[in-house]
Amino acid sequence: MNKNEYINFKKSRRENKRSTKRSATCDEVIFIFEKILEGWKTIRIYNTIIQNNPQTLLDKKKVETISRGNCKIFESELTADRFVYYNELRENIYKFHSQNNLLLQKNVED
Repeated sequence: MNKNEYINFKKSRRENKRSTKRSATCDEVIFIFEKILEGWKTIRIYNTIIQNNPQTLLDKKKVETISRGNCKIFESELTADRFVYYNELRENIYKFHSQNNLLLQKNVED
C-alpha cells in the first residue's frame, strides 16, 4: 500500500467512524441548523424530529450539541450543492451564537 492509498483509507475510515458516532442523518443536522436560525428552541426541534421519525437515534442532548454547530458532515455524504448549503448554515450558526454571547455579556455588564 502506497502513501496515497493509505491516506485515502485512513480518511474514509475516519469519516465512517465519525458519521456513525454522530447518530444523526445529514438531513436531521441541516434541519436542526435551519430551525435554530429561525429561533426555535432545541426541545421543540427534538420533539418535531421525534414526531416525524420515531426511530431516530437522536436524543435531547445530541440535538443541543448539534445546535451549537458541533457536527461535522463530510463532503462524501452530500451532493455538492447540499454540502455548500450545509457549510453556509454552519457558518451562520457560529455567527448566531457568537452574537448571542456578545448580547449576553453586554447585558451582564449593564
